[in-house]
Amino acid sequence: MAKPVLLVHGAFTGSWEWDKVIAELEQRGIRAGTVDLPSRGPDGTLERDAQAVRDALKAFDEPAVLVGHSYGGAVITRASVDNDGVAHLVYVCAALPQAGESVSDLLGRDPEPQGDLAAALEPREDGTATLGREAARETMLNDATDEQAAPVLDKMGPHALGTLGETAAGLGWQQHPATYVIALQDKMFSVALQHEFASHADTVIEVDAGHAPMLTQPAEIAEAIAAAAS
Repeated sequence: MAKPVLLVHGAFTGSWEWDKVIAELEQRGIRAGTVDLPSRGPDGTLERDAQAVRDALKAFDEPAVLVGHSYGGAVITRASVDNDGVAHLVYVCAALPQAGESVSDLLGRDPEPQGDLAAALEPREDGTATLGREAARETMLNDATDEQAAPVLDKMGPHALGTLGETAAGLGWQQHPATYVIALQDKMFSVALQHEFASHADTVIEVDAGHAPMLTQPAEIAEAIAAAAS
């Protein structure tokens, strides 16, 4: 019997980014849930995001596979510390911090930076920022067709900027089995940086996709998650 799955979204998106993967998992008989992170609003912090994930895990009656995308990797890293509700971690082209590292730190030490995220941000007075539509198209959806990209770009929203500078407190990937999915066309985290992240995982999978493979290659992402849930 496959383990249940909890899917955690990245910055500037929401739980909706997993809709296609959920449909694929349901076809495989796998129960999946999502959570909308507090960092979609001005009061969000990394710790509040992690607590939202911890609370969502309690809805399952057994340990679940915890999946994070992009910034969501930092969230699952923190939420899984000393958490027996987690059976396996899956990082989908996601941040995998070392002790004391933030997502901003990871971007800053990327050996082959693909772009300038800071320049693409559109800050707002409440401490959040949005990602410019053109920048989002180029950095997150570079492998998507216009038909695939348009509804995603329409749904994208703000993210609490402070979360990107918050450091990891505990490393859940040291306590649980982990899978890392490398996106070979990623323009947010370089392939070189992803390989460094993946060196800390038990299983490494590559997909020929950009930074949002759950939108452009949902079947491949579902297969990676299903393997972790089996």
